[in-house]
Formats: sequence, structure tokens, C-alpha cells
Amino acid sequence: MLGLGPGRRQERHRQERSRMKTVVDMRPAEEAVVKTLSATSPEHLNKLMSLGVLPGTKLTLLQRFPSLVLKVGETVLALDKTVAQLIEVDQDHVI
Repeated sequence: MLGLGPGRRQERHRQERSRMKTVVDMRPAEEAVVKTLSATSPEHLNKLMSLGVLPGTKLTLLQRFPSLVLKVGETVLALDKTVAQLIEVDQDHVI
């Protein structure tokens, strides 16, 4: 059986994750759909979810400096880069 060994699978997964686009990669006025939340702590995950940042939700980046400002539904959020990097987005399937 030919296939990727465990080490090669992990490397491939790492490469795919490194290509994931996050809110930090977006430009102002660009729209995207939240793909996943890669929160490293339950606090970050709960905070983002309570603010309406959920997988499948459409968002728009309004500005990048001094903090990243997003519009999610009717809510406008200001996030620092550390938190914005936790939001993986898909710009190919915006509704």
C-alpha cells in the first residue's frame, strides 16, 4: 500500500495550516467567511463566539491600523493581531 507515512502526513498537514488565510491576511473592505477558530485558550474561543465570530459567519475587514476592525453582522469589533490570527477565513465562498 502506497501512501504517506506518519511523518509525511504531519508535514503535509503543517503546510496546509501554514497556507490558511486569517483575518490578518485580509485587506480593508475585503469580505470573507469564517472557516475555523484556532483559539489556543477557551477564553479566546468563548469571547470570539460570544461576539458572533462563528464558523460560517460572513465578516468584513474595515481597517488594519492601529487595530484590526471587523464588521460581523451588525457588530463592529476591534481586535489585536494575536486574536485576529486565530480566525481562519475563506474568501472563495463569500455569500
